[in-house]
Amino acid sequence: MRKLVSILLISLTLASQIQGPLSNQVMNELEQTHLGKAFLKLLSLKSKAQQFDFSKLYAALDDLQNSIKQRLTDEQQAYQQDEVQYFTDKEFFSGQITQFQNEIAQLEIDVTDFTESRDLLQIALNGKIDELKEVQSLADGLSARIKQEEGIFNGQQNQYTNAVQALDSALQLIGQLRDGSFIQNRSVSFLEEGLKQLQHQRIMYAPLITAFTQIMAPSFNDSEATAKVQKLIQNLRDTVVKNKTDLENAYQQVRAIDDHNISQYNQRITNLSTIVIPTIQAEIQTRDSQIQTKQNLLRDAQTNFKTASDNLDNTNNRWVERTNEHNKLMDQLLTQQSLFPKIVTQLEGAGVRRR
Repeated sequence: MRKLVSILLISLTLASQIQGPLSNQVMNELEQTHLGKAFLKLLSLKSKAQQFDFSKLYAALDDLQNSIKQRLTDEQQAYQQDEVQYFTDKEFFSGQITQFQNEIAQLEIDVTDFTESRDLLQIALNGKIDELKEVQSLADGLSARIKQEEGIFNGQQNQYTNAVQALDSALQLIGQLRDGSFIQNRSVSFLEEGLKQLQHQRIMYAPLITAFTQIMAPSFNDSEATAKVQKLIQNLRDTVVKNKTDLENAYQQVRAIDDHNISQYNQRITNLSTIVIPTIQAEIQTRDSQIQTKQNLLRDAQTNFKTASDNLDNTNNRWVERTNEHNKLMDQLLTQQSLFPKIVTQLEGAGVRRR
């Protein structure tokens, strides 16, 4: 359109300035170009301006001018509608961005809180596992000591029992001597063997063995000495029995305490292994599940945030392009509209007037 109007104006200007006919050579040269042809037509119109009705030409110009005005109006209205839609979209995507930013911030806090809680639970679990190992070690050590002390106790009890049996045999022999019974075997080795086991008790049994050996001799016939030996053996027997009883009582007291401690250890082991540790492990699994869920939601929120940001950027970019296109088109249409008064002036100057 702009080129057409420019050609028309140039042609009208040139045609209005020509006075008289053109040579054939000039006519032939003008016929070779569009501008030349338009110039010749207008030159012809100028010479015949008084003979023709140019109302249709002006009507066409009016229609063209009105079309441009309508395009200006339509473009302005379309631009305003696009502007309303742009701000609507911008507000929508901006709201989404704010929403997803808030979601991301809250989810990051949740992930941090759950992770810290999970770490504390893991520390507690490690502590309880260490405690279980420690209690199990204490229980095993105590059980081993109980078993060892039980063996020692049984051994000492056997020693006391053997000693009492030997002393009882000795008293029986002495009783037979005092009754005048004939003793086939006067060996005292059984008494020595029975008392030797008590040497760790610091029992001075050697003099007793010597005295007992003397009264067992066939030639020995001192009833008073025999009575003394018998009394010594009886006293020794009473001492051994008392020591055996004291040992048993002391052992039972210690064993009662050990059994109580073992029971306490076993209760702690059972509580830790069947209640405390499984409970913490279950809580850790719950935290892991919660962390995974929050991380998935966080990734989704981050993806949605990026999508909303991209949509807002694209909306802004499209609006910038639309505004540039609008301004360019409006400039073109306004420029074209401004040409119509000039065209009319040139036409009237060339004698082409509105009737």
